[in-house]
Amino acid sequence: MSTWYTYEDRLRDHYLAYQLLKRNLRTSFVKEQIKTISQHELKNIHYAIHLHRPPSGQLPIVSTIPSSRESFLYLTVFLSIYQAASQVNTQSQFDVPAILFAWDYFQKTFKEHIAVERPYGKIRPANFNEAWILAQGLRKCEVALKYCPRCRHNYLIIYQSKFLPVCQLCDLEEAKNHGFTNTLTTSK
Repeated sequence: MSTWYTYEDRLRDHYLAYQLLKRNLRTSFVKEQIKTISQHELKNIHYAIHLHRPPSGQLPIVSTIPSSRESFLYLTVFLSIYQAASQVNTQSQFDVPAILFAWDYFQKTFKEHIAVERPYGKIRPANFNEAWILAQGLRKCEVALKYCPRCRHNYLIIYQSKFLPVCQLCDLEEAKNHGFTNTLTTSK
């Protein structure tokens, strides 16, 4: 049984595919959101936009995104923007317009610091794929934003991460006060 889509459905999906692919989102992630366009056609659209084939290889997982304790601060900022922009409960639904807005705002704010190619720096998410995975992790309960009563800021917890689930702002401040430049993940 074939599914019939209206012209408006196809037009809406093409526009969404364009918005996602121009930010260089992996075609496998785009296909999860788009039902009226084939995987082959998505690859052709990506090629038409970027003049190279879409990247292949293993997809990053949320627990490997942070490269240092400092990168948690930027990840927290991104997820806070995403949650503020969302019109739905981000812990139960994925909000594509909100993630597009959050990424564009985040990228505009840290324009000089985001490196699109490896090696990545401390500012994460470093690309739209990482932002997408982080937002998905919020819905899948792999990450959580918590409130710190001590410093009165949100902080990010990534479950199954090598970093301790503590407020990164307080942890960095404590390390600075004790003369440490980098906090270890297993010591406290």
